[in-house]
Amino acid sequence: MSRTALALLAAAFAVLALIAGGAQLAAFVASSRPRHLVLAVFALAVGISVAIAAGAALWRARRR
Repeated sequence: MSRTALALLAAAFAVLALIAGGAQLAAFVASSRPRHLVLAVFALAVGISVAIAAGAALWRARRR
């Protein structure tokens, strides 16, 4: 599998993680249960981290 394809799959995973984090954040606001906040922070951190890595990989692939 090419590096560009892997970077695009990573970007798709980042979007899913950010959506999951947003959903957990909404659940925390609705229920005030700290479990949802912990999951939201984790999912958002993973999503942001993977999005940055995928963006950097796509940037490098574009420059070649």
